[in-house]
Amino acid sequence: MKKINILYLLIPALLLGACKKSLLQLNNPNAPTPASSLTTEAGIDAFAMGVYQKWIVNVPGDGQTNIFDVAFFQQSDMGDEDFMPYSNFGGRYPTNVDTIYLPAPYNKAVPNPSGFTQIGILRSKNSRVAGDQNSVQYEWAVDYFMNGQANFLLAALDNPALNLTGDATTKKGLLKAWAYYWKGFAYSRLGSMYLGAVVNDNPANGLTDSVYLSHDAMITAANANFDKAVAILTGLTNNADYQATFKAIIPSFNLNTQVIDPAMWVRMIHTYEARNFLVNHKVASMSPSDWNTVATLASTGMVPGDHSLMWGMAAGGINDLTTQNNNIGLGFWWHPFALHTAAGGQLSFVSERFIQDFQPGDTRYTKNFRPIPTGAIVNVLNRGIQFGTRYQAIEIDSGGLFASQTHKGAVPIGPTWEENTLMIAKAKIRGGTDIDGGLALIDQVRAAQGAGLPATSGTGLTQAQAIDQLRSERRIALYLRGLAWFDARRWGITAPTSQGGGRNNANVVVPGNLLGSNPTPPAQVLPCRIVYNFVDYWDVPQNELDFNGAAAGSAVIKN
Repeated sequence: MKKINILYLLIPALLLGACKKSLLQLNNPNAPTPASSLTTEAGIDAFAMGVYQKWIVNVPGDGQTNIFDVAFFQQSDMGDEDFMPYSNFGGRYPTNVDTIYLPAPYNKAVPNPSGFTQIGILRSKNSRVAGDQNSVQYEWAVDYFMNGQANFLLAALDNPALNLTGDATTKKGLLKAWAYYWKGFAYSRLGSMYLGAVVNDNPANGLTDSVYLSHDAMITAANANFDKAVAILTGLTNNADYQATFKAIIPSFNLNTQVIDPAMWVRMIHTYEARNFLVNHKVASMSPSDWNTVATLASTGMVPGDHSLMWGMAAGGINDLTTQNNNIGLGFWWHPFALHTAAGGQLSFVSERFIQDFQPGDTRYTKNFRPIPTGAIVNVLNRGIQFGTRYQAIEIDSGGLFASQTHKGAVPIGPTWEENTLMIAKAKIRGGTDIDGGLALIDQVRAAQGAGLPATSGTGLTQAQAIDQLRSERRIALYLRGLAWFDARRWGITAPTSQGGGRNNANVVVPGNLLGSNPTPPAQVLPCRIVYNFVDYWDVPQNELDFNGAAAGSAVIKN
């Protein structure tokens, strides 16, 4: 007998609070509108735009929440470019570092005050009873919601009753490529975050089997959907009907006038496929052939001037994805730039370790960040000394790029030309084939972003020195682009000490009570060793397994 998979009924069950017994009254995302509305051009375009609306879910106790944003900041924090010291939405649990070692003369080991390792605390919260505290549910849920929307869109596009005006072939082609792109996007994120997941390409009631595929197999499925999109896009022309449909399926606050033409879209997909390979391979185990694969994939990727899919905000927060009503009194939160604003309700803070990665003289620091006027934040709520910083992002209204309380700015949610360029640079430098050529590409990105740094190419840097420049540049140039966690993982930094993991000489704001007594000295920034000890891939959420247990032949689904 077929079963109804929880993938599409997931949110009503997975976000139940400990005291809540009834299911939320949410619509099945595979049947959100009458079938007749999907036979009109306005209806099908609105439904295609609805991929974004799948980010918003009613989280019991927290109201309407952008769960894509929750997943976004969790990964940013695991990459130690930002940090969140609060338990809302299970936010701080994925960044539960193992131990921080203070240098001489203190020579102290400071374990995480929770007493848990990262996997320990994630497992303790991985249940439906944990409600909104279950960190691992958010990425899973939003990916399958987007995938479900794409499945139903593909089915609707095959309906002979669908009536499209003008160049119907181009319009339908773009809509199909849109659906396949989002399926590739969802499977990419699942394959890059979880030990296993399921492929579901059937829109009918969310029916699927219970065989979980490995994360590598999910990446294969992601790339297969990307390739379907590419096959369609290569036959499309950037004519008036293409542009009109593009603008109709992307909200204006997501910069829909920056039209991604078919050739740009193909290059963006190739960059994503290069990313999929790179972020799922550890640097220490990559061979010259692997670096050649990265270079080959990226060689047909994005170039300067290419647009990416963006996530922005509307003036006043009207009808965007940031001002959903919620029960905790902070309706402007749901965007990375809004999370950074220091004007009340700040949720995310700039990490000391991120600021440490700027090269001396980089004007991107002075433009975008500053010391906190009121002084350093130290060991917030006594939840770990990694939760401290001397810095904050400068508001966009004041000339910065990464904070806004006035709903300004946009962050890429797709690949960018800078990412693609730095992947090629990485392949050249790490592969040892063209170190100076790789440095020239780093210089290109720095010049484009106005870093004001002297050129590194032609200066005789060794491979080790070039790697240091590359690591720094990926941290700075690709800030808040969804890559910090994957970079930290593949570099081996987040691995346990037994596997060579950890970061030495990492700046930490150390509370005075750990430095002495009588009287207690002020907090100091010290170069410490941080042992993160994070798992590479997360367990499958129990919210899923409670309703769709793993069948025989499934891949590993728990660490």
